[in-house]
Amino acid sequence: MKRNGGDLRAGRVTDAVSRAARSARTVEEFFEKVKRATRPALRFDIWAGVTVDPQTLMNTGGDYRDALPPSMMPRMLDIEYREGDANDLSQLATRAKPVGLLSRETGGCLERSPRYRDIMRPLGFRDELRVLLRDRHGAWGALIMGRAQDAPAFAPSDLAVAASLAQPLGSVLRRLHLTRLAEAGASAAAPGLVLLDGEYRVVHRTPTVDMWFEGLAGEPAPSAGDRLPPAVYAVAAAVQAPDAPGTRTSWMHSRAHGCVRLHAWRLGRSDTTGARTAVVVEKAGPGEHFGLIAAAYGLTPRERDVTGLVLRGHSTADIARRAGLSPHTVQDHLKSVFDKTGLHSRRELVAGVFARHYL
Repeated sequence: MKRNGGDLRAGRVTDAVSRAARSARTVEEFFEKVKRATRPALRFDIWAGVTVDPQTLMNTGGDYRDALPPSMMPRMLDIEYREGDANDLSQLATRAKPVGLLSRETGGCLERSPRYRDIMRPLGFRDELRVLLRDRHGAWGALIMGRAQDAPAFAPSDLAVAASLAQPLGSVLRRLHLTRLAEAGASAAAPGLVLLDGEYRVVHRTPTVDMWFEGLAGEPAPSAGDRLPPAVYAVAAAVQAPDAPGTRTSWMHSRAHGCVRLHAWRLGRSDTTGARTAVVVEKAGPGEHFGLIAAAYGLTPRERDVTGLVLRGHSTADIARRAGLSPHTVQDHLKSVFDKTGLHSRRELVAGVFARHYL
């Protein structure tokens, strides 16, 4: 009977939170409504709603107004994307239920976690609950919640509630990603450059950098104390990870500029500036748009290849030759693309979905 009661509680919370999420018209509104709807059930003392790239799980933004102090954000993302820790997003992505509690993942020995030692314990928090917002097409974001030392521990019923939110919230967030891309305007701002030292402190930034960080809802003002958006710290940490390639590309979203590309380079030792990482901030190209849209519609790798060739104006015969497929197979792939996007022809595919973002 206890189990059924827990299931009923999770079901009621999921219904309420899902209704709130579906009423949101923007990603920013989504996180605000989800935060308000989940607070009575999960009783968190600290909260962050994060957006991620569905292909790489890189941080692309989110709502951090009730999250960590901005001064601790660089170390938080350094642990997530360079050092590694229990209960990180890449681990959640491998699970049937993408939910994790830090105390459980460390076997009750929280001191094993650098996130606990360096961030949670100094701030007076006892535990961290995470849920990856994922539907059948991929992961689109995450909720990260913490409780203070004087609060009750997260219970198994709390994990059940969190697990029940993963799919419905992931589906809503995926649709809002598409809406946001469709409404984004083009930007004519010149690329910007920021150089970071080994502690992710800014040692140099060009004047145009701040222009790209305009309109980042739910995040600390970048100009305050040389702080940067979390997505910048994330890509800078990822390029410094052991065995990482020397460059790493990610993106973030700005209401003022739409999809913004972040390209990080690992630098050699410098005796003059102390810079260890360079990050270029610039207008996103077709690749970022197309990859996100294709993931949001759940296109397979082969369907993405065929769609890309259609967008470049190739005929069925050309596509078949380039992809090493029969014309019949190409048509089968296109039919699947039409079914997934709700369209009926190549013309609709180009004009109705991809032309606004890709061409």
